[in-house]
Amino acid sequence: MVKKKEEINVEELDINHLLPETVATSRLGRALASLGSILTGREKHDARLVYLVMKAGKKYSEKLPLIARLVKEKELKKYSPSQAIDWFAQNYPKEARPLLKKLEQKYRESKQNLNYGLKGKKDLPDKLYLETLSTVLNITEDRARTLYYGIIQPYLEKEEEESKLVSLTIKEAKNK
Repeated sequence: MVKKKEEINVEELDINHLLPETVATSRLGRALASLGSILTGREKHDARLVYLVMKAGKKYSEKLPLIARLVKEKELKKYSPSQAIDWFAQNYPKEARPLLKKLEQKYRESKQNLNYGLKGKKDLPDKLYLETLSTVLNITEDRARTLYYGIIQPYLEKEEEESKLVSLTIKEAKNK
């Protein structure tokens, strides 16, 4: 079943509530995503090393509360559009010429962006960050405080984020 998008009554919306929450969720989310990507990057690096060591026949201590094993699996995959185009171009070079030519062309398209962020060196009050974490993540105020003061706020201070605006492309519904 296709879910119909709800109608938005612009008159009922309070921009003085929405904009600060948007900036707060942006800053909080980007800080957490950045930390998460650092951890995930380290995970991938370490996992590759574990793979190489295990493939070389080394065993890990049975005392560790962990498990790791090398497993070969076959998976059924679909060809990607680029793989299919490459195949078609190799097998039908004459017929593929117009398509390949079109794929090399570039075109311009308008897009609507919303740029938002902090003014200069200003920041939002900690209370707003805490309320946003608690509401959006559906966690207690104590957990929000621990997360914010223990991890996010020091990270934001350390990063000395430039007061760059965030630019988000808005996809508007097409008129029928």
